[in-house]
Amino acid sequence: MQWRIGQARTTIGKAKSASSSADYKDDTSDIVAPLTVQHMLSDGRSLLRFNVTGTLSNGGDNEVQLDGDIGRMDAQYIRFLDVNTMLSFGVFGEQTDLDIVDAGTIKRHGAGLRFDVINKFSDHWGATLRTEYSWGKQELKVAAGPFIRTHKPGDDHFYLQSELVGNYHNNDFDKIPEGWVLHPVLGMQFQRNFLEATADSFGTVSSGEVGSTENYGTVWGHLRFEKEARPNTLSPSVVIGIEQEYVNDLDEYVDEPTYAVFGGGISIMQQSGNRYELSYLRHQGLKQNRSIEAVVLTATWNL
Repeated sequence: MQWRIGQARTTIGKAKSASSSADYKDDTSDIVAPLTVQHMLSDGRSLLRFNVTGTLSNGGDNEVQLDGDIGRMDAQYIRFLDVNTMLSFGVFGEQTDLDIVDAGTIKRHGAGLRFDVINKFSDHWGATLRTEYSWGKQELKVAAGPFIRTHKPGDDHFYLQSELVGNYHNNDFDKIPEGWVLHPVLGMQFQRNFLEATADSFGTVSSGEVGSTENYGTVWGHLRFEKEARPNTLSPSVVIGIEQEYVNDLDEYVDEPTYAVFGGGISIMQQSGNRYELSYLRHQGLKQNRSIEAVVLTATWNL
């Protein structure tokens, strides 16, 4: 989501400044590497989790191209209220450093708070909820003729995500292959950005490209198939689905509300509980105006 918002802001700024009628499109190919370390506390019902995620983005060769990296660190305290319910409180820091190819740079640093809930409410279904607030500062530098325009507004955001996740086996539906699990997923996300009105290096006061607030949200439905496997055995998986925007204040120049989602991966769980996964996921806009693909290398260690 963060890349879509950043790309859309940059595209709007470029299009307005150039008074261009170009056919704008967005594409990116990312490498994402989340590393998680977690430790169970002595009470047996709580754990500490630390996560570092690095993202390397390579934008497509379009009118507006963003390349760069995004880093995030999370620290969470997790409490299991019972066998079906988990609560989590945490803090995080984040850093974005992107090049607008042949035009300038975008940097953002921020920190925030997060709250998570997971609850299994039936034999086959559970729900997740994640909410967070990030306080940040953005620094935009873009070429303006022979000069460089610099703008440093406050850039905060509120984020909400929720999913319903199912769990079905062959003994539930005989069409599911023996030894495989089907996870139907229904989800939503919403983000509201709050942009401070400040003067740039030319003395012009402004906030965001479309005002002091921006809203973006999507809903999705996925089917994830995963092979059950014993410890130290490889487990393949595949996912297909669709994602639909229900609000996007930044779609003035790139209109792409619906995405086909598909991907797959392979993972292994060790006897110790350590887990490793290599996966690929692609969001392909049905209007061919935006595509997002990512190779994800995940490692989770239990200490």
